[in-house]
Amino acid sequence: MPSIQNNPNLLVQYLQKPASHFTKEDLIRYIEEREIEMLNFRYVAEDGKLKTINFMVTTREELDMVLSSGERVDGSSIFSFLEVNTSDLYIVPRYKTAFLNPFSKIPSVDVLCSFYNAQGEPLESSPENILKKAQKQFFKETNMKLKMMGELEFYIFGDSEIEVEGAADGYHCAEPFTMYEELRTEAIKLIAQCGGMVRFGHAENGRFTYDGKHYEQHEIEFAPVDPEDASDQLVVAKWILRMLGLKYKVNVTFIPKISLSQPGSGMHVHFLAEQADKNMLVENGEITPTSLKMIAGVLDLAPALSAFANTTPVSYLRSMPGQKAPYRICWGKQNRSTLIRVPLGWNSATAFGADLNQQEQTNVDYTFRQTIEYRGSDGSANPYLFSAALIIGFMKGLSDTEAIKKTDDYFCSENLFLKEDQQPEGDHQFSRLPNSCHEAAEVLENYRHYFEADQIFPKSIINHTILKLRSFNDKELSENFKTYGENQDLKELIKEYLHYM
Repeated sequence: MPSIQNNPNLLVQYLQKPASHFTKEDLIRYIEEREIEMLNFRYVAEDGKLKTINFMVTTREELDMVLSSGERVDGSSIFSFLEVNTSDLYIVPRYKTAFLNPFSKIPSVDVLCSFYNAQGEPLESSPENILKKAQKQFFKETNMKLKMMGELEFYIFGDSEIEVEGAADGYHCAEPFTMYEELRTEAIKLIAQCGGMVRFGHAENGRFTYDGKHYEQHEIEFAPVDPEDASDQLVVAKWILRMLGLKYKVNVTFIPKISLSQPGSGMHVHFLAEQADKNMLVENGEITPTSLKMIAGVLDLAPALSAFANTTPVSYLRSMPGQKAPYRICWGKQNRSTLIRVPLGWNSATAFGADLNQQEQTNVDYTFRQTIEYRGSDGSANPYLFSAALIIGFMKGLSDTEAIKKTDDYFCSENLFLKEDQQPEGDHQFSRLPNSCHEAAEVLENYRHYFEADQIFPKSIINHTILKLRSFNDKELSENFKTYGENQDLKELIKEYLHYM
């Protein structure tokens, strides 16, 4: 973590303490001393997008009151599963999430909120509380703490009179061979200022010109942090990117598939487990039994995870055969064609920089950097709910005496993307994920007892998720995908979901 002095979060710099230590009194002091005129409560609604209530800062007493007790809102307008006759909720600020709004012309502090019910208890069915419950149960069962982080892929596109020269493959492309590097780097800076632990950003593979518009795919990757913080920074990052789209007069979209001839956009999630600050996924250069058990548990539940990871019909365009996105239920080491990948890690004590530059070498343990990656999720996922569902998979694997044996059956060392072109659908060793929202709903119905265990996911949320997935009526759609090509039906489908998530 950056030092307090160099931390890009402006509140951390001013208050001289980590965001996790922010108090109500800290926020009041910052607002008064920096002459902040407005306080904005932010919360994530059912659609996964940030909503806002604006408070004009008038008196210290009023500010103290709203930071202490929150505000009353209409829950039925936030979550469709809440009844109108009992819909009142409180939204209560989480002080650690406060940041200086980088876009507001009026000096404003924004803070993310959680939901409380009429009895003054955390709302059982709110996404951030479901994730809290999952984390709490995981620690209770394992005495380990989790860290997670996301890789957020997205397309930027706008009108273009300039031909961008260079290779069609845009991976890590740099100016002058990319048009939107400035937007991406500004996004990285602003996300960090708003508390996001950004590691890096880069151009991704997708780039093309179509119908007078230039499309480029980019990615921003975060550092592993507490799962709730990881989810917070993803929703804030998506808001910042959309706001920058307005500034630059371009479109930013997290749609999983924008063209069948171009790479889709995922939202890969990495995880690790720690005990006494030690990464439990790796030891002596090898992944541990803990790693294998967690992998097996997630793969066991993978068909049902689609209900949280891939929540729109267009999600399943990305995971069609031939689209170079993993959909076979298997895992591999450094294998990008598998659903779960164990990335290349820093298991060697060699300091590469010292070796390359012929300088004195010091032994440093970088195993804390080793993560495991789930590659099947996309930008339609609510990160709180999907993270909670992953944690349930971890717990399933860690409690399964057959889990390590299962990983042998799930292991894949082949390039499945290449193999897909060579084998008929029924000849594959590994089963596949659902191919539509309808199928994901059916699987979730069969697996729901795993998610409802320990009252982590309320029955009402599972019911609502199933009904929502079925409402897309895409049972036959997956078969039509194969004949779409780039015809008008596909264009209309993509247009419908371009800014859905």
